[in-house]
Amino acid sequence: MDPKVHDEYFAGLALLEVPYHRSSPNPELPLMSSNSPETDEPKSLTAAWIASILLIVVYVIGLLIFPPLYEAPKGDPSSTVLFIGRFHPILLHMPVGILGILCLFELICSTRRGEQRYGEASLLMLLFGGAGAVFAVFAGIMLSREGGYVGGNFSLHQTMGLVGTAGVLIALVIRLVGMGRGSMELLNAYRAVYFISFGIMGFGAHFGGNISHGNTFLTQHAPAWIKGPMVGMEKWMLSFVQKPRVENTEVKTEVTTVTTVVKTEVKTEVKTEPKDPVATTPPAGGDEKLVFEHVILPILTAKCNKCHSEEKSKGELRMDTYELAMKGGENGKNFVAGKLAESLSITRIMLPIDDADGEHMPPDGKDQLTPEEIALLKWWVEQGASGTQKVNEAKFPAELQATVDGILKG
Repeated sequence: MDPKVHDEYFAGLALLEVPYHRSSPNPELPLMSSNSPETDEPKSLTAAWIASILLIVVYVIGLLIFPPLYEAPKGDPSSTVLFIGRFHPILLHMPVGILGILCLFELICSTRRGEQRYGEASLLMLLFGGAGAVFAVFAGIMLSREGGYVGGNFSLHQTMGLVGTAGVLIALVIRLVGMGRGSMELLNAYRAVYFISFGIMGFGAHFGGNISHGNTFLTQHAPAWIKGPMVGMEKWMLSFVQKPRVENTEVKTEVTTVTTVVKTEVKTEVKTEPKDPVATTPPAGGDEKLVFEHVILPILTAKCNKCHSEEKSKGELRMDTYELAMKGGENGKNFVAGKLAESLSITRIMLPIDDADGEHMPPDGKDQLTPEEIALLKWWVEQGASGTQKVNEAKFPAELQATVDGILKG
């Protein structure tokens, strides 16, 4: 070909902005722009845009209808709300799984070739994962209407779920714009937003696990080198949402005369007791261990307080302090000194696990009390359900002494 004709031909291609590869005979023409798609005709994203906009509208309207609560709900929710709400654990795990797999796909799609091959599959997973997250949020809000969900763990779980889901929806919009323009810069920005949002959702899921299993569930068996940082980070995050404990500084002095006959000697003790029942507890160790705090409370903590504590008080019942355990909840007295039949917790523990009304406690599927633990609770109630009785003064049944010793040793 004549050189002049050759130059005019490729100059015309340049004017028409035809993509040109370095392998062309003319090395002076520019490379393809990194923002331009390599396919001749990009596939339509109309359906994806419609689905995404509908999903965002549903999320916003849903939050207006069922706004998140951070305090005890007022009034009783409908049976439909509670029915849907209890699907929250099921709906939660599906989007987490999809969005977790998407993380791997997005690492592959970080190259242009990977995006061309798997970009549409990633978009589809993002749509399904985002939709699952939206419905999991709604189910969680409905479940919270049941009551009993309070405290720092719940606040962080709910807030991070809301923020993480919103971030995923924003990331979805950025991905669609990036795919429509063929811009790797926008797609990389999308991945940054997505990874951050998914990380926030992961932290939120952890605090949700704390609600169900207790604060030490994840860290209890962690190696020492990682346990410290994990616990420290958790406490730091909880410090932003937990209300500071108000100490009761008012102290009243009561004179209690305890007459002890030891070789005909009478001993008089003067005790100073604060009003707060928690503050009345003597320090653990030696002869100062108390039956309730060091024998009974560990049983309640392990088997009951995952649902009846400061973090979660179902039925308005808490058993993490002596006074609250004795106070009971919305269904009546929890422990009545000397009266097993009137102590609601005892009667429900003694019901068959497959009770037709579902009133057996703990619920089926949760850790059940052992026969020895049940016997200890019954013995404690029969002996007067004291909060100040000392271990060394208690006369435990011989058959339960080994269980008591095991609890005291931790």
